[in-house]
Amino acid sequence: MQRNATRGRWWICCVCLCGLALAEARAEDATPELAALPRGLTSFGGAESDGTWFVYGGHDGAAHSYSIDQQSPSLYRYRPGQDEAWQEISTGPRLQGLAIVAHDGDLIRIGGFEARNAEGEADDLWSIDSVARFDIAKGQWSELARLPEPRSSFDAAVLDDQVFVIGGWALQGDGETQWHGTAYRMDLSAADPQWKPLPTPPFQRRALAVAAYQGRIYAIGGMNKEGGPSTAVDVYDPKADKWTSGPELPGKPMGGFGCAAIEADGRLVVTTSLGDIWRLTPDDSQWESIGQYEPGRFFHRMYRHGDGVALVGGANMETGRFTETGWLKLPELVAR
Repeated sequence: MQRNATRGRWWICCVCLCGLALAEARAEDATPELAALPRGLTSFGGAESDGTWFVYGGHDGAAHSYSIDQQSPSLYRYRPGQDEAWQEISTGPRLQGLAIVAHDGDLIRIGGFEARNAEGEADDLWSIDSVARFDIAKGQWSELARLPEPRSSFDAAVLDDQVFVIGGWALQGDGETQWHGTAYRMDLSAADPQWKPLPTPPFQRRALAVAAYQGRIYAIGGMNKEGGPSTAVDVYDPKADKWTSGPELPGKPMGGFGCAAIEADGRLVVTTSLGDIWRLTPDDSQWESIGQYEPGRFFHRMYRHGDGVALVGGANMETGRFTETGWLKLPELVAR
């Protein structure tokens, strides 16, 4: 499999939805120059703080091959328009399947799993409960309250000083893997932040995307404990303290596996492993197609940039892992 693979064509196509037309905009017409990752990574943590992008951890080995040396210990930083390349600014435990989020000048690193075997040895994979805060200005790590249980292959998002952790499972070496039916939040503004349980989610999924949007938390796609890949969307409302069902992603179930989600330009946008780009309609009732990109990526991250979004890392089953950064111009809604 190739380690670098973004020679595919990126574009947004014209569509017509709900009496509005999406203006055509080809990414190659004004594609910004964005640095490539220093290594091809999947299943890493990604966050954005004041226009600066961060990547932590991840897997850079062959598909379904795990070992200590195939997991990254690096925290990378990239400032588009200022840096020529991603820079390693710190290191920590070698992890993948983790999440990092940004809050008030800090990064919060949550969970993930570590391989305890050398290359060529039988897999010995363990989810962890570690949580740490990175002070971006000082470049220092400090420990936070541990997760109530080890967790990896989940996602997290921040809303109103609260970080929400949803989905995932616990790998336990030779022991039985535990799919989590729990979710938690932590008040990052508290003097002594602690994890508190959410109402029991109406699902057990991993490899999902979690995003904050319009005062709610969206849990999108992933892999079901039973039944394979999923395009389901579940929504948690912190004010009502309850879960409801959201509009399901259109398309084949595989599109929800390892997808990425972000609020961009005031709308919730999802990119899928099948190359679909979906945007939630203003009334939150359905997803509208705003085009496709090639080749599709899974276990990647999205970052806001200019009038579009950047796709960083991830992999494609046919072409391998990506180092080069893709960029998608988001079309504006214009009156017909």
